[in-house]
Amino acid sequence: MEFSNLIFLFRFLPIFLLIYYLVPVRWKNPVLFFGSVIFYGLGNWQDTLLLAVSFLVNYLLTLIMTKKNGSPAWRRVWLVLLLVYDIGILLFFKCFWDRLPLGISFYTFSMLSYVLDVYWKKVRVNRNPIELGAYVWMFPKLISGPIAAYGDSIEAVHRHRIRPSQVEHGLSMMIVGLGFKVIIADHLGTLWKDVQTVGFESISTPLAWIGMAGYCAQLFFDFQGYSLMAIGLGEMLGFTLPRNFKHPYRSKSVGEFYRRWHATLGEWFKKYIYIPLGGNRKGNLRTFLNLLVVWLITGLWHGVTWNFMLWAMVLFLFIALEKFVFKDKLSHMNWISHLYLLFVIPLTWMLFAITDIKQIGMYFSRLFPFFGTGVAVHAGDYLTYLKNYWLFFVLALLVSLPVADRFWKKCWNKWYTKILLFAVFWVCVYLIAKGLKNPFMYFSF
Repeated sequence: MEFSNLIFLFRFLPIFLLIYYLVPVRWKNPVLFFGSVIFYGLGNWQDTLLLAVSFLVNYLLTLIMTKKNGSPAWRRVWLVLLLVYDIGILLFFKCFWDRLPLGISFYTFSMLSYVLDVYWKKVRVNRNPIELGAYVWMFPKLISGPIAAYGDSIEAVHRHRIRPSQVEHGLSMMIVGLGFKVIIADHLGTLWKDVQTVGFESISTPLAWIGMAGYCAQLFFDFQGYSLMAIGLGEMLGFTLPRNFKHPYRSKSVGEFYRRWHATLGEWFKKYIYIPLGGNRKGNLRTFLNLLVVWLITGLWHGVTWNFMLWAMVLFLFIALEKFVFKDKLSHMNWISHLYLLFVIPLTWMLFAITDIKQIGMYFSRLFPFFGTGVAVHAGDYLTYLKNYWLFFVLALLVSLPVADRFWKKCWNKWYTKILLFAVFWVCVYLIAKGLKNPFMYFSF
């Protein structure tokens, strides 16, 4: 089930919230756990069975791993078994299955967070399956993040403190995220579909650049929209989920961009892979190799086709150049650094978006016709698409400006903002009912 779904918005969510708010604190975890199971189960029962088995395996083997009479070697054996199971299941479905189980990458990383933190003795093993299940299955973050580390979430699972102001702010955030997804991302997603339908070999160079801009905006507002909805829903339940996007397109380097983009995934890789490998503490060569490992895994996390590995390696190359050659020069170059970032990142997204290597080459030949071949069949095609989609580009720009942040922080609870949010919500409902809806893009990962 998706958040931008009328059944979720008008049936599941109101019923769930009514029960969740009415029951005493000691019953909130069971309601959250079983409510999340129902939420996930409404999508696909086979996926639900897989998640249930994975949850039980991690719960039981972690208990065995932490037995009081267990030696360090005993702990390592059971940790290896858990890692082999979790990573093996993830790789199996990514490499050999036609369809990924919904949210498998996200909930697997959540369980690995718990297992590794327990092994490193940063947190205590949780013997309460309902409490642990409330963390793993929590429906706001279950299918597409943010990836909340176990140690950062378990306190809220214990206490469930909910204030009316939290509920109001969380609902407002959820509506903003819904607007980002349905009004901006879904419309610009239609533009990218149109460009693909026409065929890369037939589009003009201006349309190739417009299509690339449309895809970049669609990807950002789709994933940012989901993350804001998840954070808002979490806040309504008494949880503070971490921010996933920190204005990445305001960055001055590729490295900074990926500290701001899908920040919780980056933090996960840093905490559980990069730092355990040695981070940047063992010299430049070791740092280079550690970064290479992280980006190889990042590419594999997104998919096993060659375009994802190419995308990851190109990004690794830019980040390595920034770290070892340019160093801190980019941070002092202001607008030149911003232009560099805004030129490089959209081009790398084309490696992410187009799975066929030949088609990637064709698209780049349209972006840079003096480096490639091909003749646009419709030289003025971009004028038609600008006429149809300019409004959504303008909306995307307006809500991305710093003034939009200042307005939200100061005025989110003002009466006129509530009227605006009320209008946004019902426009989204109308568009969903009308059928203008694309699945969340990160459901594919």
